Amino acid sequence: MKPIGYVDVDKLQAETSLEAAAAKCGVPLNAKGSGPEIRLDCPFGCAGDHCGRKEIAVNTENPQKVFQCHAYECQFRGNMLTLMHGWLAGKKPSGDKLKGEEFQRVKQVLAGADTAASREASKKPAAASEASAPPPQPNVALADSPDARICELANIDEKFVTDVAAMNPLAASYVRKHPALTPESLKKWRSGYMPQDGGGDKRGWSLRGSIIYPVLSESGKVLTWVGRDVQHDETEREFARLSTGERKGKEPPAKHRLPKGFHRGQELFGQQASRLKEPGYREFIAEHGLVIVEGFNDVIGLDNLGVPALGIMSNRMTEAQGAKIARWAQQMASGRVTLMFDCEPSGVEGAKEAMWLFAQQKLDVRVAWTPTMHGGAFSGKQPESLTKADWETLLASGQRT
Repeated sequence: MKPIGYVDVDKLQAETSLEAAAAKCGVPLNAKGSGPEIRLDCPFGCAGDHCGRKEIAVNTENPQKVFQCHAYECQFRGNMLTLMHGWLAGKKPSGDKLKGEEFQRVKQVLAGADTAASREASKKPAAASEASAPPPQPNVALADSPDARICELANIDEKFVTDVAAMNPLAASYVRKHPALTPESLKKWRSGYMPQDGGGDKRGWSLRGSIIYPVLSESGKVLTWVGRDVQHDETEREFARLSTGERKGKEPPAKHRLPKGFHRGQELFGQQASRLKEPGYREFIAEHGLVIVEGFNDVIGLDNLGVPALGIMSNRMTEAQGAKIARWAQQMASGRVTLMFDCEPSGVEGAKEAMWLFAQQKLDVRVAWTPTMHGGAFSGKQPESLTKADWETLLASGQRT
């Protein structure tokens, strides 16, 4: 026998649409897309990434409407009950898990026992959270940290392996599939494979078995190390093969490992000022503008061709990144910016948002390619895969100048 007042939360979540859940919380849904996945703005205060960018992806086929925020500064996951807490409180649950009084409050709202009160209560906290959320603190170079253990991480690239023959099979396979990652380019970019044994000591132990990239400050100091899971493609395929029931309670595999507290949205991969000293780079920027790409390998691959690009480390640019790019474009490139996001649907969507932001700042913003430009020759490609001949074709087309 079930106790009096028992609420079957799982059943209620399955029976309640997102529209109905939002209405119970007194907020408009403002969703983008339809079908098995829709996009929403993040209500959890992930500063810098979520403003109007629909960073949360919700699996509507899952009975619990599981979601993930794809903002690098957030990456929060949960079910519809957790999402409702965000709508009601404008922040993540205490301890990142919905429990105790917070759980009871949302449960009552979902059950319809506190809808009117919750609507009134939710308006002020959510608005206050958005208005008063402090901007994220600047990222501090590892070497400048007051914690000696963090300082020791500044030079873990001493342990990286750049010779494919010395890597484990999975890492070697990943590097071979990405020709831009030559031993020379890996060394130049202070990147490489972290051995499974950690390279003889515990520094960077959590990154072992990954391909590692550094995010450097404008002055060239290491702000953080980012690990790329070399098994991600396979684990993602395995996750996609799971049924809805099998996915319950499981989180989609993450491609990159970024340390908690690092604000990706404030930085650009390849932003170190020392790059302007490389032969021809300052002249290239003055003639062709700033080239903006998505990922680490894209920046490295174009650098191999003598093209100085900057990476946003995502397919969605943050406002802080956009402001930095705009400032540099005005200073060095007569206000010109060329967007070269991955030539596929996700990249196209990200480029549209970035173009809108730059256009509002009256920059001369262009796209290097789209799936239909250049006769569709570059559809599905990523900048890291370009050859010298490909680049010359793009320059000759006149689309970038």
